[in-house]
Amino acid sequence: MEIEGDADYTIKVILVGSSGVGKTSLVSAFFDNPFENQALPTVAPASCNATIEVGGGKKVELQIWDTAGQERFQTISQMFYRESQVAFVCFEPTPNDNYESGITNVDNWIARVRQEVPDCLIYIVATKGDTINNEETLKLNNIGNEMVAKQNAKAFLVTSAKTGNGVRNLFESAANCYSTIFQANEPVKEKVHLQLKDKKKGCC
Repeated sequence: MEIEGDADYTIKVILVGSSGVGKTSLVSAFFDNPFENQALPTVAPASCNATIEVGGGKKVELQIWDTAGQERFQTISQMFYRESQVAFVCFEPTPNDNYESGITNVDNWIARVRQEVPDCLIYIVATKGDTINNEETLKLNNIGNEMVAKQNAKAFLVTSAKTGNGVRNLFESAANCYSTIFQANEPVKEKVHLQLKDKKKGCC
């Protein structure tokens, strides 16, 4: 649920992937903006913020960065990868080549992200899920789960900016990563064990 007010935690989220896969449309769908069939390509990284309430009443602000996918803008885009805690690695499903081109693109983009931020949590995101049928979606999910295991990614999700399917779940899942991101970095408090000696029986 998106809410107002100061956040308890802030997470930087980047969207990466080839030009035209639907990164900008994914962000627009999260903010309930009307779907556009012909969205203009992102040239320079753009950011927007959203605060989501997660379990335990915690408020998590997502700083969402939509990066350019065109190769000639990669030097600029990769500067904005730094200090990211979550990455949505987006690809367009291509059933006609058994999803091979999408898988190759995902591997390349994950390598780029981890070059800048090795500990970044990776979500592998199939966009345009409305363009494939149920049988293809099932096959894609199986392939996606294999990719998660191979890349040690956080999760795989099929989304559709056009229908809204899976979009809110994706961003809310990223917000719920706060416990993994921040509690792992909190110092461990040493436990002090006091051993009480038995009192000697007898007169003083």
